[in-house]
Amino acid sequence: MRFFYIPIILLIIAATMLVGCSGPAANEEEQHSDNLIQISHEQFEAEKMQLGNSIMHPFTQVFKTNGIVTASPQSNASVYSYISGIIKSISVNLGSYARKGQVLCTIESKEFISIQQQYLESLAKFKATESDYQRIKSLYDEKISSQKAFFAIESDYKMLIAKIKALKAELKILNVNLKNLEAGNLETYLPILSPIEGYITLQNCNLGQFIDSEILLMKVIDNRDLQLHFFVYQETVSKIKIGQSLNIYSPDNSENTYNGKIISIGKSIDPETKSIKCIAELGDNLKHVFITGMYFQVEVQIDTLNANAIPSEAIFKTENKYYVLVKEKQVDNNLFFRKEEVNAGVISGGFTQIIGDENLNDVLIKGAYYYQTD
Repeated sequence: MRFFYIPIILLIIAATMLVGCSGPAANEEEQHSDNLIQISHEQFEAEKMQLGNSIMHPFTQVFKTNGIVTASPQSNASVYSYISGIIKSISVNLGSYARKGQVLCTIESKEFISIQQQYLESLAKFKATESDYQRIKSLYDEKISSQKAFFAIESDYKMLIAKIKALKAELKILNVNLKNLEAGNLETYLPILSPIEGYITLQNCNLGQFIDSEILLMKVIDNRDLQLHFFVYQETVSKIKIGQSLNIYSPDNSENTYNGKIISIGKSIDPETKSIKCIAELGDNLKHVFITGMYFQVEVQIDTLNANAIPSEAIFKTENKYYVLVKEKQVDNNLFFRKEEVNAGVISGGFTQIIGDENLNDVLIKGAYYYQTD
């Protein structure tokens, strides 16, 4: 009987020792895994993680709108003919570059020849009229000629001078060389010249076409003086000022951002769009990038706010909520982090505003993305 009880006693002692040893270890493991993320020191170093605290960071408040590139009024020319006629020749194509004063096309016109003829006839008549005027004036001064005869010739003389001046001004508009004309050389075709240098962006004529002064023949745009027209609403217009900078980018390529400066703010509201047109100038080194008619997204910097913030890479999103990992404790060689919800605000310069929270300490600011949990 003595030998029978010894094994039972040994089993009881062994069971008691196992229970005493397993209790604290199990409790410690449960505490470590209670909704916490465990990262070993080796992992922390290998993945170059960093801890940090929230800081005060300046955020730029931005107003977003749409804009269109266009030429300034001084660099956008519409080409018409002053008189009617038929297109005889065309010297440029759509997209061609034209110098100021370059012939764009010529027009064959009876009216053009008639104006030159009237000018030459008026000059010839003027010489005879001037001679009669001087003769009668001399007689009138000596009280030999009657006042009626003098007033009649004076009237003809002055009317002829007025007519010659008007014809001369009209011929000047028509780009006629008066010296050649007065030498008896009539121009056969009316030259239509480019009023500015630039590119032909519209061509609305062809050979043999009859045109008059109401038909737009061509448009010439100088791309060296482009502007950006953008639109703001009445609740925002008070926040922008002349001289403010803005960012411009294409909706299809937001990575390439260009700069501009506000030079004009409209003083009236468009009744259809309820918006106000503003104008920004583009940098000289950027104008080659833009083409008239291009649409861009515009961001206007309207205010600066200092707010509590952390690096944006410290924040991750789960189910439409934003979280960070905050160090809870360190046990031996392991760090334990809790998942904490935050209210994210403005994003600027690699930082995200934290709304309504006090300072955050011991936040995993690098490497949090790889340890986010659902």
